[in-house]
Amino acid sequence: MGKFYVESPSVSMATIYEDLSPIIPLIFVLSAGADPTSTLLKFAAEKEFTEKIYSISLGQGQGPKAEAFIKDACGNGNWVML
Repeated sequence: MGKFYVESPSVSMATIYEDLSPIIPLIFVLSAGADPTSTLLKFAAEKEFTEKIYSISLGQGQGPKAEAFIKDACGNGNWVML
């Protein structure tokens, strides 16, 4: 099939950010070994957003806490990483 179908294109967070809005979320579809956490946190620091980003791992009863983060983010413009 060729490289196009097996290799992910390289794209910067700045480019992705240009396509986002308060009603368009950013969703990463991950493959084994992929972890965009450090890239996202670095970008948040560049945007001076480190105090407004929440991160939570889902599972073991974390659903209600995640929902509260999302609800807060919708009202205050925070970022939530699940």
